[in-house]
Amino acid sequence: MASKQSEDLARGKWFRGFFEDVDPDNDEDGLTEQRLEQWRPLWQNPFADPDNGLSGSDHSPAFAANVDVDNEKALEHTGAAQQQASPSQESLAPKPIKALVIHDGPTWVNLFYDLAWTATFSTLTQNGNFADAWDTVSYIAFFLVVWWLWASQTLYSIHFYTNDWFHLLSIFVQLIIFGLLAATTRGYDVTAYILRSPGVDILDPKTMDEMFDPDRYQKDRIASYSMRVIAFSLAASRAVHWSQHLFVWSYARRTAEQLKISVPLKLRVLPVGLAISNGLFWAAAVVTFSDKGKTVSGAKLKFIFWAAGLISEVLLHGLMEHLKWHDSNSGAFNGSTDSKETLQESVPPQPELHQVPSSSQSSQPAPVQRKQIWPVPRSNVNLRDRLEGITTVILGEGINGIAGTFYAAIAAPELDEPVYANIACAAIIVYFLAYFYFEGPTGRRDPKGSSIRGMMWLMLHLPFMLAIMLLLLGVKNQFLLTSYLSTMTKTFGKFGDVMSVENLTLGDEDSAKNMRLKNFLLKRGMNWGDEFRELNKRVTNNGSFLLDDVSDEHFEETVDVWYQQITLKFMVKLYEAFMGGNKAIDSDTEATLQQYYQPNSTLALDDLNGVLDANYLCHYERIINKLLESNLLGARYITGLAAFIFISLGIMNRVHSKPRVGDHPYAYFYGYLPALSSST
Repeated sequence: MASKQSEDLARGKWFRGFFEDVDPDNDEDGLTEQRLEQWRPLWQNPFADPDNGLSGSDHSPAFAANVDVDNEKALEHTGAAQQQASPSQESLAPKPIKALVIHDGPTWVNLFYDLAWTATFSTLTQNGNFADAWDTVSYIAFFLVVWWLWASQTLYSIHFYTNDWFHLLSIFVQLIIFGLLAATTRGYDVTAYILRSPGVDILDPKTMDEMFDPDRYQKDRIASYSMRVIAFSLAASRAVHWSQHLFVWSYARRTAEQLKISVPLKLRVLPVGLAISNGLFWAAAVVTFSDKGKTVSGAKLKFIFWAAGLISEVLLHGLMEHLKWHDSNSGAFNGSTDSKETLQESVPPQPELHQVPSSSQSSQPAPVQRKQIWPVPRSNVNLRDRLEGITTVILGEGINGIAGTFYAAIAAPELDEPVYANIACAAIIVYFLAYFYFEGPTGRRDPKGSSIRGMMWLMLHLPFMLAIMLLLLGVKNQFLLTSYLSTMTKTFGKFGDVMSVENLTLGDEDSAKNMRLKNFLLKRGMNWGDEFRELNKRVTNNGSFLLDDVSDEHFEETVDVWYQQITLKFMVKLYEAFMGGNKAIDSDTEATLQQYYQPNSTLALDDLNGVLDANYLCHYERIINKLLESNLLGARYITGLAAFIFISLGIMNRVHSKPRVGDHPYAYFYGYLPALSSST
């Protein structure tokens, strides 16, 4: 009996209040407040106060206007004037009120969203060949599209994000969309079905039923599926974004009915306008899924729909940011609104006061008539924080790409001084990119001015971030190129020294087992015994005659050809080690290599005899140029991209905030100084 009572007491102690409501007054450790915040509703009115449940009609019906941060001095001056006024004047002057509705949301959602978004182009960044200019164009086009997915969601979250399940689930759906995009970028090519067919270098309008080449069939199938998934993912993303603005518009209509005013035009632009862009994106998806998507006209039409949809969305968002939180039906309204600044309300003009005859009545002034205002929603999402976060993530993605090359450098047989210099230079570039951005003139300061200025500052981050990614890709290619060339040069020097020192004799089995040469070639993925026996077969014509009967001319020519071939094998093996295996070599170059390796190769003999092509290159040099083409291309534009980053920073600094009244005349010049210095 006693044990049962003790069990009941323990159960009551540990499960006390399990079926009771949370007591907000008993919150010594903050746990109650945390549970109340986590108990989010299914959906929530962005125009209602989440703390006390006020609807739009619960706001004070006073007239108020939101002003820019540039007008803070005017507000302070007005407040000081009111303090010096007489008591009767103070009672007559309407006081500024707060007309903001602030919604807090979990910060981990934004970070998780950024990381998932980065995955959309990380596969393309890590696995992209960038062998020609069209590969770079493909990367730029894809980055532009997925960047706008992030930017449009950020603009929405700044204004309308509420801590409810509707927004959490909408973010979750977008994470799935990002996963689909990340999984299908390997087959993405902007020139597919327009300039060339997948798997071939020409435009060959064959259907999959007409193909017999397994390699081309596989590449065509991957490219087709990739384009279809990308088209569907983009259309689905735009549908989710449209549903978010329709959600806001529905609550705006309810709030307008309660306030007995019209919905601001600012809130009607995107719900109506996004219907157009959604139609364009879904039209592109329909074309891609149809048989017409593999034709030249269909492939072009798809990109036209995407471009028109993106341009329309950018213009619609710009119009939305330009409009005020009021219209003619909601009363006079002065000042502009920046929903992410610390918004303040200006003092409205004093209403007209009618003279009264009685002094007693004059001591009791009539109440000031105030007009209804629209509650301005605002979340805890900060534009500067979001941009700083995504810039950090992009820098991290670039670091990840560069760090992936370290394994190739470590696995290389000879580490030369340029490899260590490349590592140091890459670290300096990444560090100072971050330093110039975060510690620049506008570092740690929110943009001041109208909302459209903030959006312009946001849009200018697109070329800046794209230039960062392309620059770091160029640094990666430059790192691989210089490491490869330095390792190759050192390999050739050592191989020549070893061959001159060792006493080698054809037909001697001990020479075929030479330990020094065996280890030297093993480090480079080759077998010295096989190469030496191959030389012996060529000299003796597969043993058809003795070594003593071999002419000096035939011996020297055979050894020279063999030496050229084995050094080319060195270069190819090192290329595979640095650039990611034999998959990095295209089929045409591979065929040329196999032709060059033949015992009686005319290509090697032409090089030996000094036969050059129209560009004064031998076959050996043309093969090397073909292998290093993408790396040489990246090395060419790396300087231009570095300059473009500083140009973007200078323009961003200028657009960030309007120079204040009384600033030095050279304030404009200082904003553009990074751009001028880099262009020079």
